Amino acid sequence: MKKYKLIIFGILNFLISCKQTESKKTTESENKKIAKTKTEEEKAELESTFVSEPYFENDSLTFTLKSNLEKIALDSKFEIYKKPIKNRHLDNLFDTIVTRTYKNTELTSYKAESKEWVYKAKIGDADFELNEFIKIGTKEYVLEKSLAKVINNDTLKIGNLEQTSVFNLIFESGILKSIEYDGYLD
Repeated sequence: MKKYKLIIFGILNFLISCKQTESKKTTESENKKIAKTKTEEEKAELESTFVSEPYFENDSLTFTLKSNLEKIALDSKFEIYKKPIKNRHLDNLFDTIVTRTYKNTELTSYKAESKEWVYKAKIGDADFELNEFIKIGTKEYVLEKSLAKVINNDTLKIGNLEQTSVFNLIFESGILKSIEYDGYLD
C-alpha cells in the first residue's frame, strides 16, 4: 500500500511540474510586449517621482561643510542671543538655544551641558564660506565643475545618506545667493 501511494504521489508530482513549465512558456512576441510594457511603466514611474530640486548625496562633503559651519559659529562678528529650554530627556535639566546673527546670516544652535550643535543656518553674506567653492557669490558653473554635477535648477541640495544634514544652495541668475542648512536635532 505504501508503494502504491508513493507511486501515485510521484506521478502527480511529475504531472504538476510538467504543467507548470508549459504555462511558463511564452512566445517571443509576448516577451517583447512584456518588456515594452515594463519599460513604459518604469519610465512613467521615474517621471512621477521626478524631484524639482536635485539631491546630491555625499557624506564626506556634508561632514566637511558641517564642520566648517561649526567653525563659522565661533566667529566674533555675531551678535548672540540665548534662550533657555527644557531638556526633552531630563526634566530637571535646562539647555540653551543660541542664535547668532550678522547682517544676512543667522545660525541657530542647541547647547547642552558639554556640547553645542548648529542645527539651522541661513548664510547670506560673502564674509562666511563653507569651502573654497561653496560661498556666497560663487558662479554656478564653478560649483558644477568642483562637484562634477550639472545643476539644472535654482536650488541644489547637498546632504548625507540619511538626509539628517542638508545644505540648500540657492542660486539667482547663475550666482550662489544663499546657503541654508537643516540639521537633525534629537
